Amino acid sequence: MNMVWPWCSLGCATSGTEHPALRIAIVLVLLSSPALALHILPGQDVQSAIYSASPGDILILEAGEHRPFVVDRPLTLIGYGAFMRSDVQSPAITVRSDSVRIEGVSIAGVKRPSEEKFKYYMERYQGGSSGGTSGISTSVTFAGHLRLDLPNAAILVFGRNVTLENISVRDAEVGVFAEDLNGLLINNSTFQSCKTGVLVLRSSNVSIISTEMIDCEKAGLNASNSRAFTVTGCRAVNNTHAGLFFRNCEDIDVRDNTLSKNSEGLVFWGTNHSSATGNQADLNYYGILLAGSHNNTISGNTLVNNRRSEIVGGFGVGMSIQANSSYNLVFKNTASNNYNGLEITENCQRNALCANNISRNTHGVRLDKNWNNLIYRNNFVDNVISAYDNQTKSIWNTTVGNYYSDYRGSDGDGDGMGDTPYTIPKGSSMATDYRPLVMPFTGDIDTEKILEDIKRYAHYNPEEGNTIRVDESGATIRYTTRRAPPVFEENTNTVVERPPFTPVL
Repeated sequence: MNMVWPWCSLGCATSGTEHPALRIAIVLVLLSSPALALHILPGQDVQSAIYSASPGDILILEAGEHRPFVVDRPLTLIGYGAFMRSDVQSPAITVRSDSVRIEGVSIAGVKRPSEEKFKYYMERYQGGSSGGTSGISTSVTFAGHLRLDLPNAAILVFGRNVTLENISVRDAEVGVFAEDLNGLLINNSTFQSCKTGVLVLRSSNVSIISTEMIDCEKAGLNASNSRAFTVTGCRAVNNTHAGLFFRNCEDIDVRDNTLSKNSEGLVFWGTNHSSATGNQADLNYYGILLAGSHNNTISGNTLVNNRRSEIVGGFGVGMSIQANSSYNLVFKNTASNNYNGLEITENCQRNALCANNISRNTHGVRLDKNWNNLIYRNNFVDNVISAYDNQTKSIWNTTVGNYYSDYRGSDGDGDGMGDTPYTIPKGSSMATDYRPLVMPFTGDIDTEKILEDIKRYAHYNPEEGNTIRVDESGATIRYTTRRAPPVFEENTNTVVERPPFTPVL
């Protein structure tokens, strides 16, 4: 492209009204790029500049308010303190092209009720409008038809390999709505007081990094039917429902995030083969919650002070595994000052809690109506009740058990395990740890070995609950039945009719 816009000048590029660090970053981009840079002042027509630009060009939005626009070709748009507004079914920015990059834009959104959306469409159908090349209807018109299912989003993304960086959105129904795409990066952005900060549907290879989702009425992030999704170094704080919510997803990596003052900090709902590592969850009803989810790894998280004054007794759970979840490995987490530190409820099986530090909770671990879960090498310290085991057949030790600070037995032979068993204090299961540790466990963990232990020790068949017996011979403890246990398909999701937690997103 060989065009100079009348509002493009060296003076615009050195106005000095924007943040110095942002100006330096943009100058570096311009110096490293052979593309033409077009400076657009407030009030100028951004959409016309986009339509006239060539793929790879850079458009710079100078400080001030700009009109909504649609990006239909691979471009970079960089804001020097640029401000925009969205309206009912009129996003500030709509991305319909692959390989688009947008930086440094602040957007004031709109949270209008559904009747306003209905009125909007009726006016346009009655007026004979089916879309065009500019204006409000462009952003919601696809193949000549208005879409009734889109939220009032500040930014709509339908292209692949899109980057949104240093974006700020307030008061939108949805901050960013992304659908059916492969490749989205949201970096160093803020979504505040939205209904939902980021909504992602049927997408893959999505990364959200160093981003804040604060004070949202529903969820900070809501992702459904997506895979290869990474959330790292983010803050999800004071969202009415979930901070981070994943429904029917796979290959999710949630790492080193702060999850505070939400109803649920992190939710895996029907989500498999995923991980949550190094997250801090506090002051939620549930710090981390798994429901109908399998083959996930939850490790190295800090789950503290998950108590909420709205519920009698300060109820709150560090981590909860619910609703037929199975083969989840939970290890090396710290759960302190919660009502329930860790819990497994409602027909879950073959999950392992291993090498967790569980201290100063009302209940260290609570198990209810499950079978074949393995709890060993955990450290229970100064909990009101170390463990609660109700209507379950769980395994509390392999060749070693758990450490309990209220254990009063001795270790006469010096093998590191108590000479007398530890009876689980509460619940109807009459559960026993036959190999209680006399010193806290501090060793390393091998996840393959944990899976082997599940296969070796988890042999209770719930169909033969009355025939169960405990084999205490040798160095191991296992439950046995007259028949072999049923084969469990690891990738099969079983849905219960009324799970104990129901998403409201």
